[in-house]
Amino acid sequence: MERRDMDDAATLMTLLRRRKRPSSVRRLLSGWDMLQADVPSREQIETAASILVGSGLAEVDSSWGMQLTEQGGLLRRSVKGAQGMRMIPGAIRDLLAGRQLSRAPLTLPQALYDAALNDYRDAARRRAEREAERGSRRRWWWPDPFRHPGQ
Repeated sequence: MERRDMDDAATLMTLLRRRKRPSSVRRLLSGWDMLQADVPSREQIETAASILVGSGLAEVDSSWGMQLTEQGGLLRRSVKGAQGMRMIPGAIRDLLAGRQLSRAPLTLPQALYDAALNDYRDAARRRAEREAERGSRRRWWWPDPFRHPGQ
């Protein structure tokens, strides 16, 4: 298995949890971008998910909601985050490298990925616009270099 595929599977596993509600592709795009400072391609998510599902570590439902299996949850919890969130994928990759991994035949629909990506980009654009608006208003608590104390 290629190193890039293992890195992507480890990143995806870092983002997944064992919950009542699976993680959406939109949520995974946001988390992946935060963790790796890059938005993954459809192929990266598809390949990473196929490795985790094929190895019995994750489940994908018909709407591409993802979550860890019991076995995947145990493996994920064995990695402690004390060294920092960005270090966790490397620790998970090392654990995955010692396992027998296989791939499940999965296909992430392009339309589903595109909708999630557009939603993520729209949210990021709205957030940037709000920040720009806040930055243009004068803050009452911000020190004014031309104001002397006591004025």
